[in-house]
Amino acid sequence: MTIPKNKLIEFTNLVNECCVVMDHGYVADWLNKPNPDLNMDSPMDVFNLEENPDRIYRLLYFIDIGEADL
Repeated sequence: MTIPKNKLIEFTNLVNECCVVMDHGYVADWLNKPNPDLNMDSPMDVFNLEENPDRIYRLLYFIDIGEADL
């Protein structure tokens, strides 16, 4: 996984948000695993391909409140 330099801070923020919602040891797996709530794209695919990765943050919110699964 390669993160472009211009997205490094944004990626760090995403990882930090993930760590709030799930066990730290699961974050890397979750970021790289296809997710049915993201049309079977992985969160990293969404992060790398979309200008604004709001879909990931919305999913993390719903995971946090128990409305979506990891």
